[in-house]
Amino acid sequence: MKKTALITGSSDRIGKALSLALAKTGYNLILHYNTSQDKAETLKRKVMQFNVEAELVQWNFMDNLDYDAIFSTFKSKNIEIELLINCASDFVPSSFKDVGSELLSQQLQINFKNAYLLTKAFARVYKKGEIINLLDTKTEKNYTSHLDYLLSKKLLRDFTQLAAVELAPHFRVNAISPGLVLPPKGKDEKYLLNLSKDIPLKKIGSLEDIVKALHFLLESKFITGQILYIDGGDHLI
Repeated sequence: MKKTALITGSSDRIGKALSLALAKTGYNLILHYNTSQDKAETLKRKVMQFNVEAELVQWNFMDNLDYDAIFSTFKSKNIEIELLINCASDFVPSSFKDVGSELLSQQLQINFKNAYLLTKAFARVYKKGEIINLLDTKTEKNYTSHLDYLLSKKLLRDFTQLAAVELAPHFRVNAISPGLVLPPKGKDEKYLLNLSKDIPLKKIGSLEDIVKALHFLLESKFITGQILYIDGGDHLI
């Protein structure tokens, strides 16, 4: 039986790259999206070219979703999920000048709470597996230009390590923390190149670097609770 992976935020950017990489190695996929149905359907067609099965699931992370029921339904269909990748996120500028209440709730819900709930439900229903969370190199710093986003990702970073301890030995829980790999919406590669002058390796990364980190974590069975910083050393300064 082929392995199955569930990837949230799968239809674009890092989520898309990880989904394609897993398909190439033989994983069947459950591809989550929120509003990007066209992109998700295109991705499904692409991954199925690698002779794997793919199923689309549409969830709005602002809804109260019953993940125990969702995982139980998958299991009742003999879908043995072995890998959960919490990749979905929402990158929104905010600062101490903003009132913050509504945006904070939204950022916590999308960037942390659903990964938290998915992880716990996955562990209750499936009993063993692997979990990889997508973080951000900024979690090691105290920038405030994306205050609410940063707080939510810092929580996910700490939860990664808490879950690694609690869920061992039946689950391994790790994280990938990208730096200058993809420009934010509205920016281009020149924006990243300019920022790269201030990090140790003085260059930008690529989606392939993130994919290599994924493969390393999946193949390294004696690793749990670790965060791989794919950021050219940015988190060190």
